[in-house]
Amino acid sequence: MPFPPDSYVSPKSFIESGKATIPELYEWNARENPSYHIFRLDSGQGIEGISYAEMNKGILRAARLVSSLVGPNASPGHHVVAIVASADTITYATVILGILRAGHVAFPISPRNSAAAVADLLSKTKCTQVLASRDPHMSDLVEDALAGLGGVKQHAMPQYEDLFPSGVAESDDDARDFLVMPKYDLDSPAMILHSSGSTSHPKPITWSHRGLICWGMSTWKGTMDSTCAIVSAHGVPMYHAMGSVIIFMAATCGWVFCVFPPASPPTVPNSDNVFEGAVSCGAELMYTVPAFLEQWAREPDKVLAMKQMRGLLFGGAPLNKSVGDSLASQGVALLTGYGSTETGSISAGISVNPGMDWEYFGFNYLVDTVMRPAGDGTYELVILATSKCPPRVFNDRINGIDAYATSDLLEPHPTKPGLWKIYGRVDDQIILSNGEKTNPLPLEHIIRDGPHVRGCLIFGRGRLQNGVLIEPMPEYLLDPQDEQKLADFRNKIWPTIERANAIAPQHSPVFKEMIIVTLPSKPFTYNAKGFPRRVPVLQDYQNEIEALYATVEQSSQGDVPAPSSWNSDGVKTFVHTVVQHVLGQPLAEDADLFRNGCDSLQATYIRNITLRALREHSPAAAKRLPMNVMFQAPTIVALTDALLRTLSDSPEAGSMASTPEDLIRRAERYGADLPARPSGLRPRASTKDVVLVTGTTGGFGCDILEHLLRDSEIGTVYAFNRKATNALERQRERFLQRGHDVTLLESPKFRMVEADLQLADFGVEPGLLGEIRASVTHIMHNAWQVNFNLKVTSFEGDLQGLRNLLEFALSSPYTVPPKFMFVSSIGVLANYQVQPPESVPEERVEPSSAIGSGYTESKWVAEETLHKLAHHVGITTTTVRLGQVCGDKLGHWNEKEWFPALVKSSLFTRCLPGDMNEIAFILSHPAARAFVEMRKSSSAILHLVHPRPIEWKAIVIPMAKELGVPLVPYSEWLSELEKGAGEGSANEVDAMRTNPALRLLDFFRAQRDSNRSDTRLSTAKAELASEELAHMCQLGSEDAMRWITAWRASGFLPAAA
Repeated sequence: MPFPPDSYVSPKSFIESGKATIPELYEWNARENPSYHIFRLDSGQGIEGISYAEMNKGILRAARLVSSLVGPNASPGHHVVAIVASADTITYATVILGILRAGHVAFPISPRNSAAAVADLLSKTKCTQVLASRDPHMSDLVEDALAGLGGVKQHAMPQYEDLFPSGVAESDDDARDFLVMPKYDLDSPAMILHSSGSTSHPKPITWSHRGLICWGMSTWKGTMDSTCAIVSAHGVPMYHAMGSVIIFMAATCGWVFCVFPPASPPTVPNSDNVFEGAVSCGAELMYTVPAFLEQWAREPDKVLAMKQMRGLLFGGAPLNKSVGDSLASQGVALLTGYGSTETGSISAGISVNPGMDWEYFGFNYLVDTVMRPAGDGTYELVILATSKCPPRVFNDRINGIDAYATSDLLEPHPTKPGLWKIYGRVDDQIILSNGEKTNPLPLEHIIRDGPHVRGCLIFGRGRLQNGVLIEPMPEYLLDPQDEQKLADFRNKIWPTIERANAIAPQHSPVFKEMIIVTLPSKPFTYNAKGFPRRVPVLQDYQNEIEALYATVEQSSQGDVPAPSSWNSDGVKTFVHTVVQHVLGQPLAEDADLFRNGCDSLQATYIRNITLRALREHSPAAAKRLPMNVMFQAPTIVALTDALLRTLSDSPEAGSMASTPEDLIRRAERYGADLPARPSGLRPRASTKDVVLVTGTTGGFGCDILEHLLRDSEIGTVYAFNRKATNALERQRERFLQRGHDVTLLESPKFRMVEADLQLADFGVEPGLLGEIRASVTHIMHNAWQVNFNLKVTSFEGDLQGLRNLLEFALSSPYTVPPKFMFVSSIGVLANYQVQPPESVPEERVEPSSAIGSGYTESKWVAEETLHKLAHHVGITTTTVRLGQVCGDKLGHWNEKEWFPALVKSSLFTRCLPGDMNEIAFILSHPAARAFVEMRKSSSAILHLVHPRPIEWKAIVIPMAKELGVPLVPYSEWLSELEKGAGEGSANEVDAMRTNPALRLLDFFRAQRDSNRSDTRLSTAKAELASEELAHMCQLGSEDAMRWITAWRASGFLPAAA
């Protein structure tokens, strides 16, 4: 038939009469809209469809068939007819409607359920008939389920040809024999759906005829008029509530559903055929699942097609936030659908494009809600019986009214009342022993997306730290008792865990040691949605979880005896023993622990064991040991010295400060004995720039890469990033997170190179390395570990990487080697003395200027190394001292940095400092553009800070107002912060995770003790080198609010009250 005519008669008045049922509504549409299509499909020969007149005939044939199975004299509503089948959408929908038309109760059951679960559902609903498709899997599933049941009959599921026979004359059509409409009780059962069964067997939920009509009406009110919309339902299974509901919505608002052509066996949906079907049918709205959206986001042509649609409605699982943000920023209309089997649709009808608020939704006009505070800025949604479409289950009472407490936690929009987003489940929240909460769902979503992971569950309720239980993909199954295989698998999945940790709250990181891998003999069990059944699985692995925590506790407590004598030899022996006990290997006295595999969890163990022994010997000395002593003294010798200094109450207790002479010696070492330039040097032909850039999976580096790929004067970009991190995938993730166009990574000018900068050849294949050497014109070195707690000795690897890149530059076959740009830090100016209104010049500084932090000291060593080389070997270098970068295009700001930590501290100090110096924060994206422009500069040193600083209060006053805290003198704020510092207990470690400002306590104390007036940095040379910097707009309160909004969205800050 041709596609539906323009005319469509709305059944709204018939529905509002309060007498309509779904079968009667289909008969009404067959009479009033006979030619209008309910289904649309691409047959391969063109676009075809099923009209309401045709559909009604199919429904009557299905009803006649069901009546013959149940018995012609069976009373309406007394028989439950289940469907356990693999069938195409049109056939499945017609059979459901035929069961209702015959006056019985339809019960679609997911074939993903086990036989035991199916048997339980059939028993609880007193089902008498089961329609099963003819394929072996379904037949076996039903036979196994019926084995222990009596009185349930199995029948073959009708096929499309049975319901829509071709070539049947109207006079011979047996559908005409079934014309009497049953008398329906609107409140009698019409359909049964079942829950997903996350904690036990799925539960049957009964819907009445009135309830089904209400569910269909849920699309009536939205900010978009979606009447007669063409909607793709290619990827929606009919046994799921999200699939069954299309039957009700089509009949109530004229939606035309695009589906696959009828076939037996049916077409199995995948991301490609679902998308192709939607596009070929001209769908303007689309029902889909997050997994497909995440795949489509990687394909530019699909993104372009999605932008042309009015909306993509998804639900059933969370969508990766970085993917959603990227699609929304490109103009794709993402619509979050929210509902449940117990309640029907909860989210409002179809909305216009919500933009970057795609995670949020309003409530449907049919539901009355109560938001029950959970105490952490989230609320449990409760739906009242007074709703126009009341819940089908009640488990609570609110002010004397029956209600259904959903156990879903919602978070309000920070600035738009009435909009909410899903946070998690009440029963899924992990409450650690210190009272902090972890929402495992978004973390599990990221981990589950890893290529090696089939399923995962985070655990930790009542413990000090979380762990994760992981079931590998079949090809990666292993015996976790084999320690080497277990270690190898943990290494494989570690990049995935790191991505989850990047969005985890400070108190919720998963350490490598806290990963349990499933036993092949105890696989996960999954619910109908394909997610692990949390409670049964964790109960199944309770012994393994207990054993892990016992091992961790033993490692932390240790049975290392305290020193017999607290002299130099006794303490050194003790420290040696502790380090070997925790790391499982002996280390040289001067070996850096962090460069030899010590992670932050192990560092905590070492500190706690030594602190426990110290407290037993001298409680007063234990109080003086710095919280970050492991970072200040990262070798056995240094830690020994720190303990002895603490015992002696030396003013330098715990300090292992560098001296200017130390830094000078390091610079001389890394600048010495450079190789001679190769012979036969030749002039470089005039070509486009070819750039080698390091560290592009970090925030600032990612923005640099985006600008390099957009720059028409640059021909090739080689991005050097760490090996063993699946760098390309990580780069895609970071592009999505920061709102960049991920299709740029498909450019032929881009080459991802996994490299180890500490190796002379970077571990890069010789042919590729030769290609880069023969073409590179600029080296931009951005990669550097950022940890202000470490001593300069822990940056030896970074300095060796700098040296190796310099040697590589000097090996160029051209007379002029590549220009070398280095991202330094304004931290090298920490102790620089200048009298206002003078500004700090863009010049070389003495080492004393950088003393105080291993990070800034290492940057000074790098600067000095470049300075000496530029004067002795003729290489052109530009050191760019980067200031405080403050957020990406979407407002996200690295939550581990000092300013976000200071802002979050207000949750604990109940105040913010109001008298700090003026600030020259600079937004990351324009700063990266300025850096790229600076490649043409001949200046040796440039300052990349905001050329127009602003008063501290211009930023912090609106923040304090928004957070509801007062401004106080810096000393008062710091005093309140210091009250949160403990005495080395496990609670202290958790306090630092909860309140990240405590990790930077020494940094904030140094700010107090510096007594520096506002010191401006000159940007004269930098502004000449960069037009972007010269014309940069000043920051303001709107930037401050954007950061708060982003921090609330990520969970770093709680939602607005």
